[in-house]
Amino acid sequence: MKTHPHRVAAAVTLLATLFASGFALPLAAQDYPAKPIRIISPFGTGGATDVMARLIGHKITESWGQQVVVENRPGAGGNIGMDAVAKSAPDGYTLALMNNATMTNIALGGKMPFDFFRDFTGIGLVASTPMMLVGQPSLKAASLRDLTAFLRANPGRLTYGSCSQNGTQHFATEIYKSQAKVFVVHAPYRSCALAMTDLLGGQIELAMVSTNVAIPQMRAGKVRVFGITTKTRRPGAPDVPTFGESGVPELRDYDVDIWYALVAPAATPRPVVEKLRAEVRRILGTADVKQRMASAAIDELASDGDELMAQARADLEKFRRVVEFAGLKPE
Repeated sequence: MKTHPHRVAAAVTLLATLFASGFALPLAAQDYPAKPIRIISPFGTGGATDVMARLIGHKITESWGQQVVVENRPGAGGNIGMDAVAKSAPDGYTLALMNNATMTNIALGGKMPFDFFRDFTGIGLVASTPMMLVGQPSLKAASLRDLTAFLRANPGRLTYGSCSQNGTQHFATEIYKSQAKVFVVHAPYRSCALAMTDLLGGQIELAMVSTNVAIPQMRAGKVRVFGITTKTRRPGAPDVPTFGESGVPELRDYDVDIWYALVAPAATPRPVVEKLRAEVRRILGTADVKQRMASAAIDELASDGDELMAQARADLEKFRRVVEFAGLKPE
């Protein structure tokens, strides 16, 4: 039986296509990583986003024997760092350790340099953490209820710092302001650590920061903690009351947290994403990582990419309601 030369050529082309598409990706995942990986943290050093990026990066380096470099690119509420990742090659070598401040940026309705749901693929959620409202020990208010009464009587007299303009800490405080009907001046910083530095230095009176930044200063007696932003207390700070426990009736349902996630550029090969996802899950399950996260009041929140995107959409809707209610505008 004769074989038509055109059919032979077509078969060869088909096989080449199969190897290029169907077979090449598993091989790419098998060989991955073949060079250093870069994790961009879109905020400054010292905050929970940075802590999680470095913790995961260190553990991947240990496990895979390939260096993971964490690069801080703060600015524009996290948009600068996230945009750098969105425009990177989708090969698994540039990732972002982000938080839900990206959703606050989208909710504000300003011009975004990227489309989060189009330009990223989710590796998964990795952690969540409450925030703490802290103040100088010299403040006469001893509780959130006292502070709320003072702020109502003295609108605009105090200044609070947040970890970024339009970030989650900013939104958390604006929600408090709108619900408690108080006014306090906002001073945005490039990281939680910088906000805490100015609080300790006396440049601002209050700060809304991540728990891993607040707890060491609380334990050292250098700040007064007025409340934690989630509905339940945390094992890392069991004596700190929630906003809902403050005795301020308007705050009884107050509940805001920050989640952290690892994402890659869209079109990153699925096997590479799955390999990263499995490794991150393994890391989050190790005893030393659990202990380090718990000591900073950071909770494990392992998930897949679909769950991450569902959480992002849910937060976006919540933050859009906050923007409408509080009348917030993009800077």
